[in-house]
Amino acid sequence: MLVQILVLAVVLQLGSAQECGGFLGFMALTPDQLKKEIRSEVATLLSHDSLPEDGSEGEGDLRTVIESVVDAAIEKAVVNISDKIVDKVNSALISSEISMAVANLSDVVDRLVSSTLSQLHQLQLPGGTPSHPATSCREIKDLHPSSPSGHYWIRSSNGFSVQVYCDMTRSCGGITGGWMQVANIDMSNHAETCPAGLRMLTSPKRLCGINSDGPGCSSAVFSVQGIEYSRVCGKIIGYQQKSPDAFSPYTGNHRLTIDDVYVDGVSLTHGRNPRKHIWTFAAAVHEVSTPSSSSCPCINIHHHTTAVIPPYVGRDYFCDTASEHHWELKFYPDDPLWDGQGCGPLNTCCTFNTPPWFMKQLPSSTTDDIEMRLCCDQPRSNEDVPVETIELYVY
Repeated sequence: MLVQILVLAVVLQLGSAQECGGFLGFMALTPDQLKKEIRSEVATLLSHDSLPEDGSEGEGDLRTVIESVVDAAIEKAVVNISDKIVDKVNSALISSEISMAVANLSDVVDRLVSSTLSQLHQLQLPGGTPSHPATSCREIKDLHPSSPSGHYWIRSSNGFSVQVYCDMTRSCGGITGGWMQVANIDMSNHAETCPAGLRMLTSPKRLCGINSDGPGCSSAVFSVQGIEYSRVCGKIIGYQQKSPDAFSPYTGNHRLTIDDVYVDGVSLTHGRNPRKHIWTFAAAVHEVSTPSSSSCPCINIHHHTTAVIPPYVGRDYFCDTASEHHWELKFYPDDPLWDGQGCGPLNTCCTFNTPPWFMKQLPSSTTDDIEMRLCCDQPRSNEDVPVETIELYVY
């Protein structure tokens, strides 16, 4: 039926510019009526109640898509068919020419209809339009498990619709799909830049490092745009510069809080006053099998480490080192930190908490932005832990 309506549109368009005799005498539809008929046909194909009523929420978005495809379809039909019959307007074969042209055009029309139905389906899903936002990527995945990864509209806590990227295939902590991307930085991509608050390094690798020369932390904040979440998933890959000491800062001073430099490495938190811990990425000095507060608890399996893990960190951390022997004043480019690889024979850090991906279940839901701090308790001339990859998702 949709093809037939398009044929009527073609004949009407031709009739406005050609003298076709009585053949066009029965045509009485206006272009607006044609659009109404085509809209009705699309609604029928979707099901009688699938399109919203005029004036209802989301109706404008659907109307725009429908009118767009109608105009495109009519234009294609006019061009294709008029080219074939323009020289035979007065011929008795005009009817067969139109039929042949429509047959040749049917696959084009079918593709247009298929594409339109797909667009209409996406618009009708929660998250398909600003006027019909979902509450989360998780809701979209739960309601329509086959939804593809991509950008969707989500209603934030302040009531506004915001567009976010939903990963519908990411598997983390036993949950597949429905994750909202918060950060996706890969400094090996030369088009990438460091987030605000961090220093760009270009040699010997493109990395993001601590912004100051002295001891302390440099902070980068990743917005969740007011979207509520209760789980955080992600990975951070960094590199060892000289002699970071893992949890040695806290071991030497148990009064250090989560707001202080309690680790050489990366502290991932949410909220303020005080910050709330998500995950810690500690960088140790080496794998040498002697007791040391500068080593990871998962290193030196034949010796008890003297390092003390802060109670606010608990078991929610990765710890790694790139130095298999005594540390040197150099950058270690060949063994990335917290990637779950490159562990020596006395090192079980590649299996502890199964890096590189972590998943943290928060005690309660929150809309806090996520803060990543790069921290060292000595000047940068002694230690640094620049990062290359930052991927963070919430659920």
